[in-house]
Amino acid sequence: MSNPEDWEQMVRAARRYYLDDASKKQIGEELGVSRFKVARLLEQAREQGVVTITIQDAGLHLPGISSQVAAHLGLNLVMVIESTGDDSEVRRQVGEAAAELLSATVESGEVLGLAWGRTLTAMSASMPPLPPMDVVQLTGAIGTDLADSPVEVVRQVALRSGGTARPIFAPLVVDSPATAQALRRQPDVAAALDLFDSLTTAVVSVGSWDPPESQLLRTVGEAEQADLLGRGVVAEVASILVSDAGEPVAPDFQARCLTISPEQMRRIPRVLAVAGGARKARALAAVVRAGLVTELVCDRALAEAVLTLPAIETTPWGRA
Repeated sequence: MSNPEDWEQMVRAARRYYLDDASKKQIGEELGVSRFKVARLLEQAREQGVVTITIQDAGLHLPGISSQVAAHLGLNLVMVIESTGDDSEVRRQVGEAAAELLSATVESGEVLGLAWGRTLTAMSASMPPLPPMDVVQLTGAIGTDLADSPVEVVRQVALRSGGTARPIFAPLVVDSPATAQALRRQPDVAAALDLFDSLTTAVVSVGSWDPPESQLLRTVGEAEQADLLGRGVVAEVASILVSDAGEPVAPDFQARCLTISPEQMRRIPRVLAVAGGARKARALAAVVRAGLVTELVCDRALAEAVLTLPAIETTPWGRA
């Protein structure tokens, strides 16, 4: 629009309509033009970028694609949400959705198991009040960041329920199976491990090893990384390593970890996976084939990526 007067008229019309909520008829009377002319000015304002409209839909539940993913993966329940922003924002939005779902569905007297990860940290930070229940840590700790520690995740969620926290004050990965076995006998650790067979609900994150999107992967030495990847590891849940086919991989590594076993995980009636980002699609499919999850909260990007992969079929290791 080359004429400055026409440009000014368009801007004035847009301001009155979008900011002041004036009607087209009222704007036409003020500008001395018809309401049809006002409609054309508003259309031009959007075409030329004078007016841009942003819909804040992050966190919006998407039932249509949720049902598609549930059928594709053979899961009992899937909640897919819209997400926006960088990886940190996506984790926060997915974590908030998981907190909302969990608070609406758990019952008093349950035994809740929690793994660790940045998305679960976001979930615990936004957790609404929960009914009374025991909250159990599913793995030892890794790294030195207390904010992302599984101990802190368990503490935060237990505070919201008023129940008992059962943390594991020990590292996730140690140098030998003998060291791991000795730690398992420690009274505080044993108190948590003894509850694994009583779990009614668990919440886990999904780690991808190929492509790399895993905090555990980053803490393993380069030589061991190469060895585990060479043995077919593509994903992990609570340090349980699995292949594309869902087969548990590297039991020798598992023996050095303070964590729940694959067999115990599969016996939990309800295991909710919480994940975001298209890069985790392959890993998610692998842990579903392994029978390690029954429900999912994720963002649209991950959901759409999963739908491009083959549907899940029954495997010797899974529940599907």
